[in-house]
Amino acid sequence: MARAVLVLGIHREELAFGEAVTAGLDPARIDLLRIPEGVSGARPTQDQAFYYRTSHRELYGQILRQIRGRYDLVIDLHCGINEPGRCADLFSADASLLQCVCAAARHTPGVTPSPVRPVLLGAGGPPATDAPSLPLRAVTVIPEEIWRNPAFSYLGIEVFLPAAGAGSPEDWALARGLINGVIHCAEALPG
Repeated sequence: MARAVLVLGIHREELAFGEAVTAGLDPARIDLLRIPEGVSGARPTQDQAFYYRTSHRELYGQILRQIRGRYDLVIDLHCGINEPGRCADLFSADASLLQCVCAAARHTPGVTPSPVRPVLLGAGGPPATDAPSLPLRAVTVIPEEIWRNPAFSYLGIEVFLPAAGAGSPEDWALARGLINGVIHCAEALPG
């Protein structure tokens, strides 16, 4: 069984959502790392960008010191707003893990009606040759030593809620289904 940890509260505005999601998770399958005083998730103005990146780098550096050598899988939970309806983006540098979680999501109650989009982390450019079904790529403020660490797999989940706040039972079910899918896939994939 993969040693897994769920990180919640990186952005302080997301902590209530994360707490509601964790209430329905099996603590025997995943540890929780709560950030009680996370950084702001508000997009910075141009003159605030340096401090925004620096505060994220420092917070993730503290997290790395806490998880290094203890976990095989790191799941980083976030939430945003999508007024047209609930959906989720999955972020990872591991194409196989992304593909597995998306395949599992198509058959998971609570996840199935919500669109789930895989996003490969790394430099822009054409789709990875080993992941032609993953056309979306992203660059992130999350330090590379977190999302491309040889000691553990990283997957970020951003659940987009129809309205601001802690979300609804359906939003939490989507997040839980994806988290359980990530754990299952991490255990099933070689490596």
